[in-house]
Amino acid sequence: MSKSVGRPTTYKPEYCKDAESFLAEGYSVAALAGHLNVVKSTIYEWKKTNEEFSNAVKRGQAKAVLFWEKQNIRLAQTGEGNATSIIFGLKNRAPDEWRDKVETEHSGKIAYSKVEREVVRPDHSDG
Repeated sequence: MSKSVGRPTTYKPEYCKDAESFLAEGYSVAALAGHLNVVKSTIYEWKKTNEEFSNAVKRGQAKAVLFWEKQNIRLAQTGEGNATSIIFGLKNRAPDEWRDKVETEHSGKIAYSKVEREVVRPDHSDG
């Protein structure tokens, strides 16, 4: 008979709905951990071992991007909101769509040519 190693999980299936709705409001995974009274690494462990929970977290994170994009549109239309906060929220939750850094990949060949240089004294004459 084998004994299980470690502490039993505190995961509950109802955390899926809770995680999705909590993250959709714009909260981070760290905040979700606090909300569920666990540490952040527990959230990541639950994502690895529970596909349903992992998908709920992904949906919640996608909805968080929607939340921040709506805030951005509201700011543009009405002037209400904090631009710095919105930019920070978007860049951290959707870096592929909202980053300043542009990555360019070089796909061509780099050719090197030899350059010869002759140093001549100014008073040197050829003739």
